[in-house]
Amino acid sequence: MIVVTPTRARRPSSAQLDRARSAALGALEDPAAVQNLRLFYDRDSNHAGRSFLAVGPVEYDSITAADLYATSLLGISVGPRAGRQLLQGGPHRNDVLKALRMVPVETDLADADDTVLDAAEHLHLQLKNALGGNKWVAASKLCARKRPRLFPVRDSLVTRGLLGVGEDRRVDWLVYQHLVTDTEVRRLLEKVTAESAVRESDLLDPPLRILDVVLWMHVKTSA
Repeated sequence: MIVVTPTRARRPSSAQLDRARSAALGALEDPAAVQNLRLFYDRDSNHAGRSFLAVGPVEYDSITAADLYATSLLGISVGPRAGRQLLQGGPHRNDVLKALRMVPVETDLADADDTVLDAAEHLHLQLKNALGGNKWVAASKLCARKRPRLFPVRDSLVTRGLLGVGEDRRVDWLVYQHLVTDTEVRRLLEKVTAESAVRESDLLDPPLRILDVVLWMHVKTSA
């Protein structure tokens, strides 16, 4: 059983916030951002697109095989042992489901307070424990599948390489919170999203998820 102590003291520095904001604005202002986003959501491409959140069944208070398949679309492999621990009855699954049900479904990261972030951290650690080893990226992507309005994916290429954080999940979440509440970031994100949409269904992913995609595609196509 994992016991998570509140971690309210962990905050990003002003320098971290400034670097992340500058990087996000650069990605959103990239002339390729619209085409990159359109490519990611192209149903004929080999990108995850809406499948990451839409492939069913979508059960917000449980962990299903569809969730593990969805995370595999983002390059995560869940081994047989971890799969059994998450999908079959037992202490790992019980702890994960209890933690999952403590994290509100409808709360956006922009509105999340310390109580919500404490619950989010507890879920993240329970998933890490069930997955085995130090699989913080896998846990982050599974969290993002279950609560896409609250959890960024925290891909290491983006979080560490582009935004300059990635050493502390709580700091990372607060950096992303800073981004999704920034007026200019939000304005550009809305603009890029609207310009990239070929179908109205492409607009159904939460803004946090679309920001994740813009940042990831920026890193991948700029490499």
